[in-house]
Amino acid sequence: MRRVMMDYNHWATIGVLGEILPWKDNRVELAIEKDQYGLPVAKVTFNLHDNDKKLIEFGKNKVMEIMWAAGAKQVVQKSRFAHLVGAARMGKDPATSVVDKFGRTHDVPNLFICDGSILPTQGSANPGLTIQALAARTADYLIKQGDAIFFSNRRDLAEPGIRYDLSPPYTRFKGNPRIA
Repeated sequence: MRRVMMDYNHWATIGVLGEILPWKDNRVELAIEKDQYGLPVAKVTFNLHDNDKKLIEFGKNKVMEIMWAAGAKQVVQKSRFAHLVGAARMGKDPATSVVDKFGRTHDVPNLFICDGSILPTQGSANPGLTIQALAARTADYLIKQGDAIFFSNRRDLAEPGIRYDLSPPYTRFKGNPRIA
């Protein structure tokens, strides 16, 4: 292992980010099986479809072609998935989505989902900042709506607006706050 690691400076990595399409048969459901508290556990169904397999194969072949053209003496491939999203799709129509634009579930009025599962599909980059922005927007929405939102089926989908009270007063409208 030590001998192999001595050669680490001469290694290169190429990764391909591809999009697995949001197939309706890939989903998360409640299973018949129950957990220790008597609640149904999640049943995850996920399969690659022909388009997904062709995309992966094309990406693998292109990486091999690039590596050999660059003078590689050995090429190793590792298939993996990252940044999986979906299963609680965001949208306007309860028939085709799980949550509204603020992450509030269509079926359970006081349940909000604020993670990557609300994104219908994964693009070509890490979705972390998008997830954080959506979660912050949901938090602003909850603050604007107040306690009533948890005790009502009412759906006020008005935008919460910009909250200027989150930064110190002397930094408002002056760009990024600086620490002295």
